[in-house]
Amino acid sequence: MSEKLTDPVEDGKVKKDNDLQALDMSNAALSFKPIPPERARITRPFDGYPIGSRKVTIGTYKNKKGKEQDLVIPSTYIVALNPTVPVYQDPSNKKVKTKEGMVQIKTVHARVIRDRELNENIHVPFDREMTIGEQTYQYAVVSAHNVRAQICFKYDTTKKVPKIEVDRRYLLLDSEQISRLKQVFEQVINPRLRMEREAAFITGESETDTGGVEPITE
Repeated sequence: MSEKLTDPVEDGKVKKDNDLQALDMSNAALSFKPIPPERARITRPFDGYPIGSRKVTIGTYKNKKGKEQDLVIPSTYIVALNPTVPVYQDPSNKKVKTKEGMVQIKTVHARVIRDRELNENIHVPFDREMTIGEQTYQYAVVSAHNVRAQICFKYDTTKKVPKIEVDRRYLLLDSEQISRLKQVFEQVINPRLRMEREAAFITGESETDTGGVEPITE
């Protein structure tokens, strides 16, 4: 009995028809969907973050009835000076001449940060003290996330490739917020990064046109 021969061309056609049939079957499950408008909104890194679940007592205050109560705030807001890293501070116990005579004034480390949401300069003094174990820390209460991010991170432009760095002068009581603070800081500096790159491209200092998109250097 002679063996039946197959036409290679015909065999390829059958395989192709089977592939097209499979493709048609898979396409039946596909559909085009519009992009939700809310996807264009700027993300807020602290949305959903349990700020109120971790609180600490930092002192007392008198309520409207004159009764003394504990002053309780979220630990997320507390930024302290790192006692192992030197920071600039105005001379303590500096004598200042007043109407009452020479008065000694204790000064503390402070920062002036631009609040990007309020468009105001915020004075942040590290004038509070907290003792944990045997170590006493000077700290500030910073409720604005973007201000806190600008304290804890810095953008170093002195290097050949500018990058974001941690400012080692400061410590956080709530360390779980670090990644979110980093995202906030990226949002704060992105407009400046984009303008710097675009200006360099226009003046010919750079051959790279970012198209308005600026990658963040870790």
